[in-house]
Amino acid sequence: MKIPNRLAVVAALCVLSVSACAPNSSPTAAVPTPTLTPTTSTPTPTPVAVVSTPSDPISIDLADGVIHNKLYTAGKVPAVRCSLPRPDLTSKAGMVAYAKVLVACMDKAWAPMVERSDAYLVPPEVFAYSMRHPEATPECLDPPANSDAFYHWSGMTGKICLEWEEFLDADDPVANLIDFEQLVAHEYGHHVQRSVGILTLYNELMRGKSEAGQLEVMRRKELQASCLGAAFLGANKQTFALSGRRLGIWRSIVQHVGDEYSTVRDHGSRKNHGYWTIRAFATTNPASCNTFTAPAKRVS
Repeated sequence: MKIPNRLAVVAALCVLSVSACAPNSSPTAAVPTPTLTPTTSTPTPTPVAVVSTPSDPISIDLADGVIHNKLYTAGKVPAVRCSLPRPDLTSKAGMVAYAKVLVACMDKAWAPMVERSDAYLVPPEVFAYSMRHPEATPECLDPPANSDAFYHWSGMTGKICLEWEEFLDADDPVANLIDFEQLVAHEYGHHVQRSVGILTLYNELMRGKSEAGQLEVMRRKELQASCLGAAFLGANKQTFALSGRRLGIWRSIVQHVGDEYSTVRDHGSRKNHGYWTIRAFATTNPASCNTFTAPAKRVS
């Protein structure tokens, strides 16, 4: 059973523009004509015109949409009715077919969660690519090195890309299947981040930071995707038969995904990956996945 660090997300360029427009001229209160009164009366003073001034420009902290996203208060991920086919990870077609069923299950579970976050979930597409022949799958061009899957979006469309050849000829078919399922759940976690705005707005947290600081923000993003994937699997553990030996295999896998297997510190250590995923599996709640407010030691 191979357990490398093989999770990735490829972010499309998003430009956000926020502007506040002040009126061309300030409104002025009308000045009434003074009423003529006898000379013995005290003259009525002429009212002073009240001039309103534009308020200060509204300052919007885009990073707030990451740190205080409504997803964290959307409640627990539901268990959904989902009939899994007999898995076939011995061919590209078999992997894609099974992954599409997994994604359809995740669509059912996450759609109401995203709606309660004041957003809308568009189901992502699933593709399989070969690292040796990436040109054969234009939907998954430029796959990142040292990753067996990645998430990409363009406009409203999200794409989950899987390197299918990495799952062939497994020594332990059961462990291979569980590894495949947790990998798809991680990439779908990125789709949830994208749907509720986290994946777009998190770039605001990168501004002005050193390289080390930017890598920390990236780790927060990646650990959160794994955490969200684990919340789904925990809520649907009966569907995926994650109990007994199979649950032990899953725990071993998530505790051995980390930057120790890579030269770049952008996904988090094995210890922290295990911390976020195992906790979310137990709570089934995205509230357990706010990695963006966690202390640095929890996202190292």
